[in-house]
Amino acid sequence: MLYVTIYATQFFVTASLGVVFAYLADLQDRYGLSHLELGIVAAAGFVAGLASQLLLSPLVDRGHHRVVAWISVLSAVAGSFGFVFATATWSLTASRALAGVGFGLFGLVARKALIGRDITGSGTKVGGLLSCAVAGFISGPAIGAALSGISFEAPFLLTGALMAVLGPFAAMLIARSPIAAVPVDYSDLGDLLRRPRVQAAICVHVGVWGLIGVFDATVDRYLTDVGLSSNQLAIGLLIIGVPLMLLPPYTGALAERLGGGRVAVPALLLFAPSVVLYGWIGGLLSFIVIGVLEAVGESYSVMGAQVLVLEAAGAERAAMGGGMLEAIGLAVAGAAALAGPPLYGQIGSRWLFGGWGLVCLALAGAAALRLKAVKIPPKGTTLSH
Repeated sequence: MLYVTIYATQFFVTASLGVVFAYLADLQDRYGLSHLELGIVAAAGFVAGLASQLLLSPLVDRGHHRVVAWISVLSAVAGSFGFVFATATWSLTASRALAGVGFGLFGLVARKALIGRDITGSGTKVGGLLSCAVAGFISGPAIGAALSGISFEAPFLLTGALMAVLGPFAAMLIARSPIAAVPVDYSDLGDLLRRPRVQAAICVHVGVWGLIGVFDATVDRYLTDVGLSSNQLAIGLLIIGVPLMLLPPYTGALAERLGGGRVAVPALLLFAPSVVLYGWIGGLLSFIVIGVLEAVGESYSVMGAQVLVLEAAGAERAAMGGGMLEAIGLAVAGAAALAGPPLYGQIGSRWLFGGWGLVCLALAGAAALRLKAVKIPPKGTTLSH
């Protein structure tokens, strides 16, 4: 019951973000936003998610997961309904920020509840959570396309209503779940940041989330410019999201079995060329082919990085370790989302995505160097911190 409810709620929380993602170009045209204003709206969710995860993750590890679960659910609902009434840059930004808080905190507290008191088997559990998040995100544009004929506000009303119904049940079940609670504080963040496994995971996560930020803020505008309709974008996102829906439980289990480093670094090296190719999209078919390649690399990279952090943090500091990793990713994504639209307007897609592909290669090298400082768990071992 806990797993089903958490996974379903995660689906709708990210579906609400997916609806916004597909409407970014429409928001720009509807409200006359500049490229910079569009970047601010896109970045707000990442920045808000970052701040909330860093501030509240220690509370979860101390055993206060109930209050964080309720904050996450209420923020997600308010963020979705906010887009029904928002008409100006500040209100659009506030709604996006609330949605970001809901997304960031729900993933944080849900991951802690799923892991429980022992990190054994957590690769599969956390991978399942990622799969549901991706499924929700790529379903968002389809929801928006299906309901756009009714009204602009209809998709936001639907996702908000579904979260309002399901979210409280998830919060109650999370509150009752047994977790490994310890008296951590913010000094534990510094201890985790000094660990080579965590530093390697951060390198990998920065590479992936930098692309997510650029993609989130620019690809709707970019694909509209190359002639794709909203329906074609929704179809493309559904197809390229299939690997990220199906693979994470298996890539998480593989990373747990082999060691996170043995999965994360090679995956980022394979991820980088697909990032470069994003700059050469010419239509729906090329978008799908490149997107599928990128999604496969992302599924291995992200789960390898998350397992690396769990190896260092253990069940006791799983919320703080996972929250720190996600917060750093969100910070990078927020900066990339803010810079993406203006850069796209000035230098074009090829330089924008090509440049980030080179950054990913450099980050893979840095991660490999940091992992030389630790002994990677041999094949067949379980997670250990």
